[in-house]
Amino acid sequence: MEIKLDKKMDDFLNFNRPDEKEEPKHFILIKYPGIVKNVDKALQSMGGLQLITQSHFNNHSLELSHTPDNPYTSRIMAERKPQDNISSGTLNLVMKVRRKKSDPTKMETKFLGLINTVYTFDVMCDFQYLPLKKRIGTEGFEDLIPKLIPTDLSTALRWWDKVMPQPTPLFLPPYQFSRYLTPSSKILGRETDHTEKTRRAVRSGYGQNLRVERKALSVTVMAADDFPEKPSDEAVEEAHFRCKHEEPHRLLKELFDERPMWTRVGLLYRTKIDDSLLRSILQKYAFYIQSGPWGRLWCKFGYDPRKDSEGGLYQTIMVSFRQHGSIPERQRLKVSSDRAGTINPNGESNEPVSYMYEEGKLPRVRQMWYCVMDVQLPGAIEVLLGIMEGRETRPQPSEEEIRDKGWLPPQVLDKIRDLIKEDVANTSKELEGTIQERGEEDFN
Repeated sequence: MEIKLDKKMDDFLNFNRPDEKEEPKHFILIKYPGIVKNVDKALQSMGGLQLITQSHFNNHSLELSHTPDNPYTSRIMAERKPQDNISSGTLNLVMKVRRKKSDPTKMETKFLGLINTVYTFDVMCDFQYLPLKKRIGTEGFEDLIPKLIPTDLSTALRWWDKVMPQPTPLFLPPYQFSRYLTPSSKILGRETDHTEKTRRAVRSGYGQNLRVERKALSVTVMAADDFPEKPSDEAVEEAHFRCKHEEPHRLLKELFDERPMWTRVGLLYRTKIDDSLLRSILQKYAFYIQSGPWGRLWCKFGYDPRKDSEGGLYQTIMVSFRQHGSIPERQRLKVSSDRAGTINPNGESNEPVSYMYEEGKLPRVRQMWYCVMDVQLPGAIEVLLGIMEGRETRPQPSEEEIRDKGWLPPQVLDKIRDLIKEDVANTSKELEGTIQERGEEDFN
């Protein structure tokens, strides 16, 4: 078979075009999900050529409906991909091929341009709702659209004035189409079975899936909820099953015996155990408080800070350090530096973040939650001691006030926060001065 190439095509493939070369035209490729017998009808199912052009140049998605006149249909959204993402090192060309009538073995090709964008409809097609009603006594169907919605402007203007000879047949449109374009097996799944029979089957191992299912058995409460007295038997058994070594259990028990409330950062810092392991056994010793004066704390089962005046020492305070460039973002943790120490701009630390604020030491992250008793500043300690010593002479807050604001007045928390920010600002200035002096020494 003899194929004659167009000169434009030959110049393009051999890169022999003159300096004033003509750039090839760019085309888009629409992979239509069907057999196209009528191009005009295929274009109309996507809104027409004009709408397709507008959508392409405005970076809007193409929508396809095989019944464009039906307003109750769920349109299929196309996925737009540039040519570079479709194939690497391959060109998709648009060619016009003509076969010679006298000799069908000879063909002539004409190069029209390149494809730079591809639209595919490799997505899920939702249910289609056709507003039809079968006519009584016949095999035909009646179109209900003119009875359900106005079809033109004149009909819409007199829609509420006309008298219907008979009530409109009932037609229930879909409440909502699928919000996902691709099917997923994770959206709908079996409920997790925590029964003893299932646990025995998992532990037996023979002929069973040995992968342990992830279970969330930890208890989370809000500020106004009742605080639980003890963990569930299932949570205790699950914690022992996930961690059979006694040492992590012993460390956590000692910490909660030392004091009844901890931040997760504090538990990680004191125990030095892995975060995932800590999450799996915390459910045995404590529950999580999500909101209120003790929000973001893990509280020992059986302890209620709202009923203990000493609970004010564990109230949480959030401090943001976004104004200080010396403190890195969370993704780029650097070694903390004190006033007398050195700073390594490129260093990283694998040690857990400290849960305490120490004077003259920069925090390693730009937002921290502290228990007020963990703020080791002389001014903060004096404020807390004054509050604790004078609590007997002050009127006791009501249960509602304790639940909403805790045992400490809001101005005390604000004072402690201001002391932390003031110390961070002073530390940052001294560090910047130290680094500047060292930089000047290098040039002496």
